[in-house]
Amino acid sequence: MRPTFMGFETAKSAVFTNQKSLDIVGNNLANINTPGYTRQRVERTAISQSTFSNRVSSNRIGLAGQGVESLGVSQMRDAFLDKCFRDEYSKASYHGQAASILSSIQSTLTDGNDITSSAGIQGAIEQLYSGLNQFINEPTLDSGANIVMSAFKNICHVLNQLDEQLQVVTNQQIDDLRASVTRVNEITSAIAHLNDTISKDAASLNTGSNEHFKPNELLDQRNQLLDELASYGDIKVTELANGTVSVEMGGHKVVNGNSADSLTMNVSDEKLVSINWRTSGDNIRLSAGSMLADLHFINGRGSNIQSKDESTEQGIPYYRDRLDSFAHALASFVNSSVPEYDPLTDEPRTDADGKIIYKTLLSASSYGGAGDGRITAASISLSTEWIQGGAGYFIYNRDESVEDYAQKMASTLVDEKFTFQSYGESFTGTFAEYNVEMLGRLGTDLQYQEGRHEASATVADDFLERRDQIAGVSQDEETADMLRYQRSYEAAARLMTILDEVLDVLINRMGRVGL
Repeated sequence: MRPTFMGFETAKSAVFTNQKSLDIVGNNLANINTPGYTRQRVERTAISQSTFSNRVSSNRIGLAGQGVESLGVSQMRDAFLDKCFRDEYSKASYHGQAASILSSIQSTLTDGNDITSSAGIQGAIEQLYSGLNQFINEPTLDSGANIVMSAFKNICHVLNQLDEQLQVVTNQQIDDLRASVTRVNEITSAIAHLNDTISKDAASLNTGSNEHFKPNELLDQRNQLLDELASYGDIKVTELANGTVSVEMGGHKVVNGNSADSLTMNVSDEKLVSINWRTSGDNIRLSAGSMLADLHFINGRGSNIQSKDESTEQGIPYYRDRLDSFAHALASFVNSSVPEYDPLTDEPRTDADGKIIYKTLLSASSYGGAGDGRITAASISLSTEWIQGGAGYFIYNRDESVEDYAQKMASTLVDEKFTFQSYGESFTGTFAEYNVEMLGRLGTDLQYQEGRHEASATVADDFLERRDQIAGVSQDEETADMLRYQRSYEAAARLMTILDEVLDVLINRMGRVGL
């Protein structure tokens, strides 16, 4: 006969195991809406009858059927889906941040949302054209000259303001990137700390007769941090035998066990940013993530790239260059339009070579300029001569109205093609065409980034949904498991009751005559 109480042990193991399974089901249902929670389950195995301790192997069939044993509580998680989701999340974060920066540039340039806006460059050109046409009717009166002066002052102010607003966008993006760097350092430090805690807790759960089960709640915290880290840059996660993970970011090992590297951020005088690893000083090399988008579009100078710190993306510096090209072309055109009048000859004044001397209407102000006299969007303004001479400085000759320089200026402004030259590219067209082309390019870039963000986010959401199908808590599945474990629990309890009744008969009733 088998040992008398072995049946009780079998039933007891079933009761305990199913009770723990019910506890875990309850825990899953309680955390169905907890962010980052991973579905858990009790891992179980049949208790084996071993002859390992005996010198001579013997038949142990009499000890078979000793019940079930709980090995531990595991998580239902797929490492491959984690990797796929994080890779796509990094790409989506890059395009999303790029679209956000380009949208800020578009909003700043005013015309980007409405080409007919009177507050932007196009509106300033139209106001200047209108002012010149009004002046043509009375080219010797200060009233008309005042309108022209006001129109020129307005277009200079528009360019100054647009450049200033782009600098504000730059500063805002730099502050946002600095916050991202700080957050990445916090995340990597937290992951390293969790690694240390997990490795110690996992070691305490590891016994000679058990598999290696780790503290699931700490794993959930770490996985949430890894998901967030993936939004800032591309990462590679490697699970180690002691329960820790090593994390590479942009090919650099940023977390190794309980130690973590950190990032530093530098901003040059030209508002170019760089991010370096603190331990090595090397520049971070990312292939995706929001920080890469920040670097690309804060430093993005397109084909005008001048240094290794700049990128070839058409970012904030690129559109500042485009405004500078517009300002330089405008000043060159205007400053060769109104000749100086020579009262002695009643003709335009000429230099020693016989070339006509023109009035300087626009120049570079010291305020907002680079200090080198270059005319840029930030520095363009009315010349000192025009400001001191008043509106009448624009008038060629008060005694004669035959000069058609204003008419030529007006027609040239809207019809003649100019070459707008910057460091690495040039454009030939009218001022209006140049503005339309610039804003069209910005709109195309923005539309591309938005499209790529939508596509990448859709793929990332698909991987997330597939991951949640495995790792997420399903109320229907947990309810079914609850019923199954409850039935098993009741069956094991009934077995104990039957065994108790059998023992009662065996001990108290057998051999008693008449009972």
